[in-house]
Amino acid sequence: MKNLLLLLLGMLSIQAIAQIEITDDNAEEKLLVNNDKLIIVDFYATWCGPCKRMDPIIERLAEKYGDRISIYKIDVDENEVDDALSVTSIPTYYFIKNKETLDYMEGAMSEEDFEDLIIEHGGFSSNSSSAGSSEGSNEEYSQDSIDAIWYDSDALNSKAWHAYLEHSEIDVLLKSIKMVKRSIELDANYNNTDTYAALLYKTGRYDEAWKQAKAAILLAKEEDVSYSSTQELLMKIVDKM
Repeated sequence: MKNLLLLLLGMLSIQAIAQIEITDDNAEEKLLVNNDKLIIVDFYATWCGPCKRMDPIIERLAEKYGDRISIYKIDVDENEVDDALSVTSIPTYYFIKNKETLDYMEGAMSEEDFEDLIIEHGGFSSNSSSAGSSEGSNEEYSQDSIDAIWYDSDALNSKAWHAYLEHSEIDVLLKSIKMVKRSIELDANYNNTDTYAALLYKTGRYDEAWKQAKAAILLAKEEDVSYSSTQELLMKIVDKM
């Protein structure tokens, strides 16, 4: 029983490292410190899908780097710190050290990219990169499978759209964004521009998603095709902005 209790306490302490909530009342106390430690601020909302998909990535990195970094979460619906920093998209991640904002990133990202930012701004060694451990290492979206269709605009768009419909892994979604951008490069049309907007929406890049959805509608009018699904997507984007 004692060992079980210690195990449960250990699991709770790991989660606490990754999920420290702060508010307007204690944000200054937690963020404006001179201790040579990298601070990461995760601006999120409880209804934000991309935020939830990023949680496991943040938890793994918090466990990996332990007390060498501090990770704080701020609910934008319950606080005003985000307004002071002009945060307009969620998730948004601020990287702070010794009271100085080193960088900030909007939208979801891969575990590898997130860790690269920790290494860069925390001054850590890159030998322990987590590139191979991400949950998005899906054989269906391996580099070989992407390379095989790299010059086929329709196939790239179809694979990217499948990811939007069927996948929530961040790495798969980001790979799919690269695929649909390549599809547009080869042959820009309503279908792949609409897919691009949808993937941007799913990864929390709402401003970019809005622009691409509007571009998709213009292409639909030129091609004389229905764009009702894009209008629905626009309404979803507006709800998040």
